[in-house]
Amino acid sequence: MEVREGESIQKAIDSLEKGDTVKVFPGIYHEFLFVDKTHFTLSGVIVNGKWPVLDGEAKLNDGVIGSGANFLIENFHIKNYKANGVMTQGAGNIIMRKLIVENTGIYGIYPTMGTNVVVEDTVSLGIADAAIYIGMCHNVDVRRNEVYGSVIGIEIENSTNVLIEGNTVYDNSAGIVAFALPGLPLKKVENVIIRKNFIFDNNHRNFAEPGALVAGVPPGIGIGVMAGDEVTIEGNIIRRNSFAGIGIGDNNLLPNSKSPDPDVEPNPDRNKVLENVFIDNGSRKWNDFISWIFYVIRVVFSGNPIPESPNGGKVGIFPEGYDIVASGKGKDNCLSSPDSVTKIGTSEYGICSPKESTEQIKTMIGDPKLGEAKSDARELGKQVFGAVCSGCHSMTLRTVGPPIKEIQDKYKKDVYGVVSFASMPKKVREGFIEMPSQKYLGNEKLTAVANYILNLKDEGSKGVVK
Repeated sequence: MEVREGESIQKAIDSLEKGDTVKVFPGIYHEFLFVDKTHFTLSGVIVNGKWPVLDGEAKLNDGVIGSGANFLIENFHIKNYKANGVMTQGAGNIIMRKLIVENTGIYGIYPTMGTNVVVEDTVSLGIADAAIYIGMCHNVDVRRNEVYGSVIGIEIENSTNVLIEGNTVYDNSAGIVAFALPGLPLKKVENVIIRKNFIFDNNHRNFAEPGALVAGVPPGIGIGVMAGDEVTIEGNIIRRNSFAGIGIGDNNLLPNSKSPDPDVEPNPDRNKVLENVFIDNGSRKWNDFISWIFYVIRVVFSGNPIPESPNGGKVGIFPEGYDIVASGKGKDNCLSSPDSVTKIGTSEYGICSPKESTEQIKTMIGDPKLGEAKSDARELGKQVFGAVCSGCHSMTLRTVGPPIKEIQDKYKKDVYGVVSFASMPKKVREGFIEMPSQKYLGNEKLTAVANYILNLKDEGSKGVVK
C-alpha cells in the first residue's frame, strides 16, 4: 500500500496483514505509528532527495513503536518527539536502517528485549540520553551509523552478543558505552565487540535530565565499560576525548549507578583492549573545562556520592585525562600494547596474546527462529515490563523515571491507579521528564504490567525477586 502526504500512515498499517509493506512518499506526517504485526515492512520512498518526515512537533511522545517479529523500517526522517524516535519492544529479527533521527527526547533508536537486531546506516543527533540504545537485547549488529550531539552516542545496556562496527561517533558527552546495571530483568553485558569505529571529540556538555543515570556520565569519554564482561575493543580510532579514550570500571563508576543486586556481578572481567589508534586523549580546551564545571556542579547538587577515581581522587574532579582509565576489581583483563598508551589503574591488567583478534566474527545475528516473538499470557506482565518499562524504571535505582519501590509505595495495590496514570501521565516531579503515554498498549497489557510492578518484591541486599 502507498501513502502520500495528507493521508494517514497509521490507517494504512492497521488495514494490512502479515507480510505486507507500507510505502510512504515524501511529505510531512504528524503521527505516532504503532506496528504490532509480524513480517511487516514500513518503507519510506525518497524522491529527488526528499524524504518522508515524521514530525512530532514536540507534542507527540514517540515516532514509531514496533512490537512484532520480523519488522523492517527504513528511509524515514524522524524528528521532534518527546520520548523516542523508533522503539521496538520484545521483538525479534528487527532491521532499522537508513533513518535520520533528530531531537526525539530520551532515545533515538531504541530496541529493547529483542533478539537478532540490526541498526545500520542511520544518523541520530540531539538526544538527551542515548542516540542508539541497545537495551536488554541478544544478538545485535550496530554498523555504519553516525551519532553526534547527544549525551551518549551508542549505549549497550545489559545485552549480550553485540557487534558495534564502523560507526562515526563524535560530539557526544560519551561516545560508546557498555553498561551492566542492577535492578533490571537481564543481569549482564557480555560478549561485545567494539571494532573499527571512529570515535572523536566526545566532550559535549552532559544535558541529561538531572538525577537520571546518564546525568552522572562525565563528559569526555570515548568508550566506557561499566561492569561489562568480555568486551573487546579493537581497531578503533579514538581521538581527543578529554577525560579518557577508554574508561573501564565497576558499577560504582557513576555517581548514581550502585544498587544492591546480587545477580549483577559488579566488576569488569575478561575485557580486552587490542590494537587501536589513540590520539590526544586527555587534552582539554577551554570549552571542555566548561563542560566539566557544569558536570561537577550537577553531581554535587544531585546528592549522590561522587565515586573514587583510580588515583584516589574524585571522578568529578579528576585532574588529568588518559588514553585508558581503569578502576574496580576486575580480573583477566588485558591490553595489547600497554607501553604505547597513557593509562592509569591498569596495574592488574595482563598483556593480550598477539594472536587475539575478532576478525573472524562477521556478525552477531543468529538463527532467525531465535527472533520469533513468543507469547505467553501468564508471562504477559513480565514481558511488558521488560520490553517497555524497564528502560526507565528499575527496582531501587533511578535510571530515567522513579524506582519501582517508590511507585509501589505510592499506589500500594491500586492497579487501576497505575493504569490510569500510564494511560494519561502528566509531569508531577521536578527533575524528572514527563512520562510518555502508554495508552497504545491497551487495557490488557497495562493491567498485566501494573499487577506485575505492584507485586515485585525487593529483598534489599538480597536483590529483587521476580
